[in-house]
Amino acid sequence: MATANNDQHANGNDLFHWFLSGATELYAHVKHLNLINVFPVADGDTGTNLAVTLRAMVESAKPVESFNRTLQAISQSALEGARGNSGTIFAAYISGLAIESDSYQSVTPEEFSGIASQAVKHLYSAVENPMEGTLMSVIRDWAQYLQHNKGRFQRFNELFHSAYHYAVGLLEKTKTQLDVLRKNNVVDAGAAGFVRFLEGINRVFSGNQSIETVAEEPFTAILTEEDTSAYRYCTEALVGLRAGLAADPDAFAKTVQGELDRYGDSLIAGARGGKLKVHIHTNTPELVMEALEGYGELLSQKADDMHLQSRLRAKASGGIGLVTDSIADLPDAFLLEHNVTVLPMGVLKGTTAYLDKLTIKLRQLFRVMDEQGAYPSTSMPEPARIRAMLSAAQERFDSLIVLSVADKLSGTYQAVLKAAQALSTPGKPITVVDTRLNSGAQGLLVKHAADMIEAGASQDEILTEIQSRIPRTKIYVCLNTLYYAARGGRVPNTVGQIGMKLKMRPIMTLDKTGHGAAFGVAFSQKGLTRKIMRLVRKTMQRGGIAAYSIVHGDNLPLAKAYAQELTRITGQPPEFISEISAAVAIHSGPGTVAVCVTAKEGATV
Repeated sequence: MATANNDQHANGNDLFHWFLSGATELYAHVKHLNLINVFPVADGDTGTNLAVTLRAMVESAKPVESFNRTLQAISQSALEGARGNSGTIFAAYISGLAIESDSYQSVTPEEFSGIASQAVKHLYSAVENPMEGTLMSVIRDWAQYLQHNKGRFQRFNELFHSAYHYAVGLLEKTKTQLDVLRKNNVVDAGAAGFVRFLEGINRVFSGNQSIETVAEEPFTAILTEEDTSAYRYCTEALVGLRAGLAADPDAFAKTVQGELDRYGDSLIAGARGGKLKVHIHTNTPELVMEALEGYGELLSQKADDMHLQSRLRAKASGGIGLVTDSIADLPDAFLLEHNVTVLPMGVLKGTTAYLDKLTIKLRQLFRVMDEQGAYPSTSMPEPARIRAMLSAAQERFDSLIVLSVADKLSGTYQAVLKAAQALSTPGKPITVVDTRLNSGAQGLLVKHAADMIEAGASQDEILTEIQSRIPRTKIYVCLNTLYYAARGGRVPNTVGQIGMKLKMRPIMTLDKTGHGAAFGVAFSQKGLTRKIMRLVRKTMQRGGIAAYSIVHGDNLPLAKAYAQELTRITGQPPEFISEISAAVAIHSGPGTVAVCVTAKEGATV
């Protein structure tokens, strides 16, 4: 192995040892890298993203004797596991190294320097708008240093030692190269992560000897509205490409960039081994996924809310954090304003799992629902995604309250409860509540809990109040037809067929345990409306209404008409009007309107 100070060749095992040591060094500095992250978005996750990317490289790839074959394996793992802007950039550079090292069984310091320099062109092909003073420019200038000085070093320890110190100087220089870094007097976080990676490689050669390291200076970001990205979602996708695409990876990357450019910025696209990885900051992740479907099968998706991350970062840590799932229907603006973390459900279209309310929206779903073939379905969030979301929220708050969709409707409650039990500690408790509700009724509870947090209520006060409201809260869903409920499996197909022939328009609800139940039926929209208004009047007579909401499946005019009439009946406007989630729409269909009511304390619904 290239651990001895006189080694002049490196093979695949040596290379893997470099990556392992580099990753270990970076892991030790993740929190500081997150702290100094102010570019391209001050969302505080650069260290985490680089760590996830490197972990994918060293945990998935298996080293072999061949330098190139090991690098090919690392590169493929990097492409598939890359996360965030910095992680995807780093993965693109590793892909370039793999391309340029083709046929090398082992390398000398001079050969490695040439490979590292040539790999830069592939990195710059993958990134649409390279910026000076960032991870990219530090990688480029570090590689150029290797190329210009490759004749000076016969041993790898000398090469990496000298190049590392040059990179430290490059890192310090980033403080003056971008306005946001200059304002905060801080180095670029992605570049700092790369230098830590190089520091780890140097540890391979230093043995027990100490090496000079980059100091971690105390830092507090100075963030303003100007530092918030115009785009909200850090969106990523891994695509299994159709045969014949990406014969020229660099040219294909430019084609993809040209297709996606109109949707956002921070665009990175790289292809390897029949797969395409895309990273983009966008306000329309659903349109990005729609465009990528043209290249092949969507294997994985991510859409992180950078605006929420920035808001949480600017807010003093501590207090009570509120988490729910995407089945809870509430206006997006309210969720963001009150820092509510939302766990998206999966929406299965064929073999592809989309993220509810993020990478698939209602109108896209409705198009699919009317197509022949397999009907879309829902899936609960994966355990790893649940754990990651709870863990990130737990870092920001003293305690968490999770208001889940009814246990009887989805396995989400049990999955979240399991993750919460593993993460919860006496100092950082996580309480998961089965609301026994869904949609706008669940949303009413989330809104009330958020309002109580805003008013300074304690965790116990909030939980007591929410538990009190659960049996007093009802949802009445007015279906246009039984067609979608039958196709989605909510009612037996025979019942659905009979109901459709009779043009029945049922009212669906949830019973006290959270099971779906039929509540009534009408044969026209006017008949449905009369029944709903009658139900509301009865609740008013039985003690009154504390709050109500209206949700709909792409039927805002009818929802507004309901709001006008219900305001007249109750003397108060709805808490909110919102579209339903894709997870709810699969069973209810387009045009659906639901009225959700919380009775006053002592009243019945």
